[in-house]
Amino acid sequence: MRITDCALLHLQLSEPAEWSNDEARILRWHKDKHRLDAHWGLSDLGRSRLQIAHVQSWPVIKEFSRHFPLLIAERRFHALANIVLLCPEAHDLYDGTGLIGTSTMLAASALMWERPEALDPLKIFLQTTINAPGGHQTENTNVLHAADILTRAHSAEVDHFLDPWEQRLRDAQRAIDRDEATSIHPGDRAIFAMPRFKL
Repeated sequence: MRITDCALLHLQLSEPAEWSNDEARILRWHKDKHRLDAHWGLSDLGRSRLQIAHVQSWPVIKEFSRHFPLLIAERRFHALANIVLLCPEAHDLYDGTGLIGTSTMLAASALMWERPEALDPLKIFLQTTINAPGGHQTENTNVLHAADILTRAHSAEVDHFLDPWEQRLRDAQRAIDRDEATSIHPGDRAIFAMPRFKL
């Protein structure tokens, strides 16, 4: 994904209609800055400076998830829908000024994952997550989200990714039914160890 541009560049300034005037001015300034960078041949430098940003901050996610185990908050924080690639200036504007709204950043994140250059990273993410070694914690919501984006936005076939994942879930459920915690894939144990599950 590092070959792409700042995610805010792909938003259309005419929508959504509820954007504040301040936000629209910031976004126009941001696009003009990148246009000047391109004019002076600095686009590659800008791409090399892209930063992984979170739409919702950790304190916000943690508070939102306070009635659930900490693991849920961690997974919400690192969910695909909460990740966006930004240039340092956009990152600072979002985190430091409050002039860019959360709904705008969510829209930028969604557009980012639908861009053509996201196809291979999403495939790699699915393959790595599902076939990960024992210690890796599978995030089921992210798996489904990535599969949905791949099929809907990229017309990609995902059955060969999802079939082994679905088999893992079936195996884990059978292990729970037989009260055999050791039969659960190590990467899934944190989820099935939550209070609502009996191991």
